Amino acid sequence: MLKKIKIDITTYILILIALLAGYIKYVEILLIIVFFHELGHLFFFSLFHFEVESVIIYPFGGVSKINKRLHERIYKDFLCAIGGILFQILLYILFLFLFRVNLIVHSTFTQFVVLNKSIILFNLLPILPLDGSRMLFSLFTKWFSFKKSYILMLMVSIISLFFFFLYNFLYCLQDIVIYLFLLWNLWIVILEYPYIMNKFYLERVLYDHYYDSIVSKGEIEKMCLTKFYFFKIEKKYTNEKKYIAEWMNKKR
Repeated sequence: MLKKIKIDITTYILILIALLAGYIKYVEILLIIVFFHELGHLFFFSLFHFEVESVIIYPFGGVSKINKRLHERIYKDFLCAIGGILFQILLYILFLFLFRVNLIVHSTFTQFVVLNKSIILFNLLPILPLDGSRMLFSLFTKWFSFKKSYILMLMVSIISLFFFFLYNFLYCLQDIVIYLFLLWNLWIVILEYPYIMNKFYLERVLYDHYYDSIVSKGEIEKMCLTKFYFFKIEKKYTNEKKYIAEWMNKKR
C-alpha cells in the first residue's frame, strides 16, 4: 500500500525553497501532517478492501485515486472520507504527548497546532475533491436519489468554491494556486457526470449489492443508492436489472 504513495515534483520544489529560505521546520511539519492525513485514508481503504491506484502528495495536501464500485455501504464511504481528519486528530494527541514530556519545544508544538487545524478546516470545505464534499455526498445519498445527490454535490462545490475564491481574492491572494487546483478538479468531475451515471446504472445490472429496502413503481431518474426497485410495465412488475438493461440498450 505504501508503495503507491508518490510525491509530486511541486513538493520537491517546495522543500528546496524551504531549505534556501530557512523554513525547513515549517515544511517538515506540513509534510508530516499531509502524510499522516493520507495514511488515514489508506487505513480505511485497506480496511474495506478498496483497490488503491495511487496517492500523490502535493505541498498543500494529497490526492488519492481508488478503484471501487459506486454501490458501497454509505458508512464505508463516509469513514474513508473522514479518515484523514481522524488520523490528524490522533497526530495531535501524539504531538501533545511529545510536548508534555518535553520532547518537542513550545514553538514547534504551536506551529504544528496552527498547521494541523488549518488543514483540517481546509479539508472540511464542501468543495470537490476535498473530504468535506465526499462526506456531504455520502449523507446526500442517504436521503436523496443518486442523481440528485451528485447534482447537489456539484452545486454546493461550485457555490463554496466561489466564496472560497472571493475570500482569497480579498484577503489571501497567495492561495490562488490552491483555488486553481480546486477549480480544475471540479471541472473534471463535472465532465465525468455522464460517465458516473452510466456506471451507476451498469453496476445495478452487473452486480448484487446491499439494499435496505425494496421499492415498487420506481422511476429510473429517482433511483437511490440503497434501494432495490421494481418497475411497472403494462400492469406487470419487472425487477431493476432487466428494466435498466433494456433501458440502456434503447439509449445506444
